[in-house]
Amino acid sequence: MGKLEETEPTVEVEHHKLEMKRSISLFHVISILCSVTGHVSVFVAPAAILSYTGSIALSLILWVFGGIMNLFLALCFTELGTMFPKSGGAYAYILQVFGPLPGFLTAWGYLTLISGPHWAFCAYSASLYAMKPFYLDCKPPDAAIRLLAIWILVTFVAINCSYVKFVTKAQSVLTVTKLVALLLIIVCGLISFVKDGAENLSDPWEGTESRPFVIAMSLFFSVFTYGGWQIVTNLMEEVKNPGRDLPKAVYISMFIITAEFTLTNVAYYIVIDKYDVLQSTTVAMLFFERFYPPLMPVISALVAITAIGVLNCSILGHSRVLFAASRNEQAPVMFSMINTKFLTPWPAIFLLTLWSIVMLVSGALFTMMELVSLFSIILSFSVVVTQLYLRWKQPHAERPYKTFLFIPISQFALIIVVFFLCIYQEPLKLGRGLAILAAGLPAYWFGVLWRKKPKVYHRFMKYITVGLQKLLSVGKAA
Repeated sequence: MGKLEETEPTVEVEHHKLEMKRSISLFHVISILCSVTGHVSVFVAPAAILSYTGSIALSLILWVFGGIMNLFLALCFTELGTMFPKSGGAYAYILQVFGPLPGFLTAWGYLTLISGPHWAFCAYSASLYAMKPFYLDCKPPDAAIRLLAIWILVTFVAINCSYVKFVTKAQSVLTVTKLVALLLIIVCGLISFVKDGAENLSDPWEGTESRPFVIAMSLFFSVFTYGGWQIVTNLMEEVKNPGRDLPKAVYISMFIITAEFTLTNVAYYIVIDKYDVLQSTTVAMLFFERFYPPLMPVISALVAITAIGVLNCSILGHSRVLFAASRNEQAPVMFSMINTKFLTPWPAIFLLTLWSIVMLVSGALFTMMELVSLFSIILSFSVVVTQLYLRWKQPHAERPYKTFLFIPISQFALIIVVFFLCIYQEPLKLGRGLAILAAGLPAYWFGVLWRKKPKVYHRFMKYITVGLQKLLSVGKAA
């Protein structure tokens, strides 16, 4: 990663100021948050929490606990997001407060460990469930799943590159699909309860785990089950009124998702025995297989569309981190450019698309996805530390939204506990993740610290940059 010296001219569009439009309203922020929070986890494998709690009652309590803890963490991000309403989210806050190296490593980890693998996973999930109605008795061919996933990914990248306002409006429809799927499960569970009762819930505390450490491990999964909402903080430059809209959207969306996720799990346990839930990796499909099999293709289609909605939001949000890094001279200048017609960061989106396709084709997708939770812990810890540091050093700074002090303090303690649990449970995974983060150090030296690069390097970068500007009709954003 490198940058052009100031003496090296670049081709820029000068006839008007290029900047991304503030086109995202309160309703659209709520829509994005409802779509990405929790992804499709509640449809696929909600058994992770149950496997550690042992009982239905304690698992439901932890579903509520996880929602509340994510609300608290989201409020920490919200305070910083309204203080620094710039593209990049956590990267922008950490860069502003702690300087270039921590900022660069944040962007490096976000792009390598979250963006590419996450886009690929969402496209893969959408493809799998889109094909599932044609393979009810077996898993579809993996090669076909990956090819369809690439088509879905490229299609929604093209849409995101064309028109942000259309994307945010389309996202509202995609979000409704997720909420409809959840409501369908809840209503069917209620119908089953009225018709046949709830024998599976006759002793909800049966099998409750008593070992403190095992229960503590369930906290780990309850917190990360609701992940994904961080994307919206990357879009602050495009939100119409971030100081007003983001706090409201966080409260509304987290309440909706926590309530629906918890009630969906109650519906599962009404229809399915907890031991069958523990064995299933597609619980929503099993639910309708037991309740009313003709609805299996319907829920499959709804989950596929939900995964597409998450992918759509991820493309919209993740590319802004690379865009922000480039604008701060921590990535090649071409990635801070936006299309002159559609005002979206095409080069940044295209690079992450290529990285996602590599994940899909190479077979490294699921290995990389295992590292997402690790980097999420590090990212959350860095943001909370940033918030507490600013409360200490700049107590009177302007804060359009200011949360209660006990919230970041409680999150600080919780994240430390979760981090040590991660070390205990997956030490090798932790080592791999830290090694990938450490690989950012030589990249930082080469791209940021090494100022006097050879002239041939600058000529090459200028050639690539000018060529991309002409090919994609992009210019450097203001």
